[in-house]
Amino acid sequence: MREAASASESGGESLLRFELLARRIPHVQQVLFPRVGRVDFLIGEGLVIEADGAEFHTDRASFEEDRRRDAILAARGYRVLRFSYTQIRERPHEVRAAIGAALARGDHWRTTG
Repeated sequence: MREAASASESGGESLLRFELLARRIPHVQQVLFPRVGRVDFLIGEGLVIEADGAEFHTDRASFEEDRRRDAILAARGYRVLRFSYTQIRERPHEVRAAIGAALARGDHWRTTG
């Protein structure tokens, strides 16, 4: 069972939340998944978006943990998009394009249980 809270935990999450709101993309923040932990955003039933700041995602252990989480989510039928704070702040067109393409493909719908 997933649980959700509505609070950004970083500047990158806040910027991404504002972008999703501006584009009127329905989303839920801080969704808890068993064996994965919280993800930053869930769009629809199957699109997970993570906003990674350098503060918590640059050491080897964090890098490996992020890949472990992504693999579990992928095995459960979720599509994961991961963006850096710099990318969100300085190259928002890349973020918009990736999210738009994922939505156009229907990645926000889950394919497996």
